Amino acid sequence: MNRPVLQIKAEVFDHGVFPCPARLTPTSLVSLVKSLFMASIDLKLSLQQWKDASARALGLPPAEAEVYYEVFRAVGSDKRLPTVDVKQFALYLALQLLSAASVRLSVENAGSLSSKFNSDGPGHLGGGLSNTVPSPVASPRGKAVRGFLSPQTSSDFSVAQHFVKTNLKLLLRVLATDLQAKETALSASEFNALSLILTTIPASADPLSRLTQLFKNPALRVNGEELAEWIASSMPFAAFDTTLTAPGVLAIGGLSRAVTVKQEKEVAGKDVRILNCEESQIFINGPVRQVLLLNCREVTCFVAAVSRICTMDKCENCVLTTASSVVRIGNSVDCTAHIYSVLPPALYGDNRSLTLAPFNAHYPDLMKHLERAGLPLGASAPQCLHAWSSPVEMSVEEAHCYLFMQPKDFFLMVLPREMDCQTPSPLLTPEEFVDAIRIREEHFATVQNLIARARLTEEQERQLHLAVQGYFREHLVSSGRIKGPVDLVKMMDQGFGE
Repeated sequence: MNRPVLQIKAEVFDHGVFPCPARLTPTSLVSLVKSLFMASIDLKLSLQQWKDASARALGLPPAEAEVYYEVFRAVGSDKRLPTVDVKQFALYLALQLLSAASVRLSVENAGSLSSKFNSDGPGHLGGGLSNTVPSPVASPRGKAVRGFLSPQTSSDFSVAQHFVKTNLKLLLRVLATDLQAKETALSASEFNALSLILTTIPASADPLSRLTQLFKNPALRVNGEELAEWIASSMPFAAFDTTLTAPGVLAIGGLSRAVTVKQEKEVAGKDVRILNCEESQIFINGPVRQVLLLNCREVTCFVAAVSRICTMDKCENCVLTTASSVVRIGNSVDCTAHIYSVLPPALYGDNRSLTLAPFNAHYPDLMKHLERAGLPLGASAPQCLHAWSSPVEMSVEEAHCYLFMQPKDFFLMVLPREMDCQTPSPLLTPEEFVDAIRIREEHFATVQNLIARARLTEEQERQLHLAVQGYFREHLVSSGRIKGPVDLVKMMDQGFGE
């Protein structure tokens, strides 16, 4: 049998890791896992059982506990089932220790920075600025944050890979049903739970236990030391995530001052990864499985429907509009998120000056796309309509890092002409925000009628046009909104708005 090559599943680290609670250490993790095994029935864990155990062991608020649970269901479990596998959930909890290791490394690299967010301890770099002090676009603070919190994608992957290889004994220990034993030993079924974080290259449908000679007899338990050595020897160093080119992944990387539209046939059911883009507009017109927006600057991104998780991480001055089961925003500066989601958005890491707002787009095929993504609609899902306004800050002890958008500042997203942009639907956007757009449009129509009835001469029309254009340009510059119209013109030049 050819020796298998193992690689970590990047999606679990992209969408599943949060700054861990201060109480979560390797020692407390083992103790917590013991209590989860005892609380579970037939190794199946319910949300309430997890909430109770995490409150006792970690002091975790119910809202944060629910985020961990639901994110795990999205990345590593069947969302349709009411319970989760306690072994894989324990493994998922162990992955949260990665954030503490990464934060310590970031703090060491950022030792020369004197700002407050360098000294708040493991798991969280500060609570963000007060929401009364918005930061300017491309601020020095924003550049500093991106400088030490935004490693290249390859580095993120390498850090996760290194974490797994150096913590194999701990990862195997939390999978062992008998945590009281002095030496870790796993059955084949317990070892197969590693499929949450490991995959084979090329992909194989066989369980991991069939890839090694250590489980010749499936009834026997294998020593954890031997298993760790086998995994380490089967995981060669990989600088880049090779799954970026897999059939189920759509990677959009390195865009600069560009506009791209992906239609339903290109994206349906895929994992979309948008990496290292700047000053660009990206439109995903269809239902997708997951979305990652990483290391982007001044990017406007529309994603019609996400069946599992949408994550925006290490971004600056970006605008995201999406309907998703779960939305995560981390380590981002001066960004705006227009959200329709099943769970409230989860905010983690060192966010600065975020603006949270309701969903601001609509077009004829949108409802069909949401249905195909399995997102609830209508009166049966009132929580989705208002989820954007009740975010959960993960392991945050300081002031809020976000503002809520007010109806007077709410505008319809400009979509490509081919999508036939319409007024937001009350099914996806709170009524007061829909009314704000309607009132604004009625006011515009009144002004247009007054001009039409004034019977202006050609010279008067020219002077009026110049005055309106000048005041509008001044407003766009002073309010920082000039980029949108400029990008719209660029979009029209490329044929998307014609």
